[in-house]
Amino acid sequence: MSFRILSIDGGGIREIVAARMLQAIEQQLNQPLRDYFDLITGTSTGAIIAAGLMIGRSAAQLVDLYLNKGQIIFPYRSWFNLQRLGLIVKYGLSAPKFADDGLIRVIQSEIGLDKLLADVSPDPHEATKLMITSYDTVRRLPIIFKSWRHEEWYASVPLWETCVCSASAPTYFPAHLLVANHQGNVAKFSMIDGGVGANNPVACAVAEAIRLLRSGTVPGERAETSLDRIVDEISVLSVGTGELGRSLPWQEVRGWGAIDWAPRIVDVIMDAPADIHRYIAEQIVTTAGTEQTQCYLRLQPELNQKFGAIDNASLNYLNQLLYETDAYLATQRKPIESFFS
Repeated sequence: MSFRILSIDGGGIREIVAARMLQAIEQQLNQPLRDYFDLITGTSTGAIIAAGLMIGRSAAQLVDLYLNKGQIIFPYRSWFNLQRLGLIVKYGLSAPKFADDGLIRVIQSEIGLDKLLADVSPDPHEATKLMITSYDTVRRLPIIFKSWRHEEWYASVPLWETCVCSASAPTYFPAHLLVANHQGNVAKFSMIDGGVGANNPVACAVAEAIRLLRSGTVPGERAETSLDRIVDEISVLSVGTGELGRSLPWQEVRGWGAIDWAPRIVDVIMDAPADIHRYIAEQIVTTAGTEQTQCYLRLQPELNQKFGAIDNASLNYLNQLLYETDAYLATQRKPIESFFS
């Protein structure tokens, strides 16, 4: 019996790419993804996908979420839109691009208000597990929400709010103030996008899988001490939101200052750790003599530079992304079939 991980990158509105790929996989498996995988993890808008799957949403419904409600989350394109005046008055000229009321409203409508993080895994030893990443600017530490850790302070945090914590991307949305009350102790956290530390949360998921298998808390598995045997039990599907092909050559960036770097620095900061996490997970999971697609599959379409925006929620843009994703999936049939065989 293997321990199956589904890891979902962050990517703003381009999360529709990940949702579309998961839709194709769900159709192939002919069962809900939460029933197939043992651990589902997501970062940023990937956390919304992960949480949605865990509460019974189909991947097709999550594609529709971005098509139908993306413009509520990202209501305009220009930084100079008049709708930003309220934000500038509140935060100053360096205000984030968007207010977070649209983001919160969409997440609450999809996830619901009443479900707590711990409710996702009512029996920590049996249920599929959910993991969501965020970052606390007060303590300068990553915060990893784990649905099966009922004893932790975050167990009583509403599920919708863990998604907001993970999706509050710097420069795009304000930091989210999380007030947690655990056993009478109140603590405050300033939460921003989990992509700051792990835009691809796959390495975190592999580390958790090793810990769970070693402790013997996985159904049908006895406690194991051999790392080689533990790793042999792990399989990973890692889903991205599209990778841009354009490089930043030295001749172009050598003289850049704050103004030139500003529109690109978030992507650079989030892309570099994501690649490192992918490398670590691949090196751990793929063993010598094992075909990589059998235990580790990374789905990540390469996109044209015109798809660089992560906040363009126009239907034309989203439909173009779906077209590119479908074309990519057509080239990945063999690796996907091999992974799920």
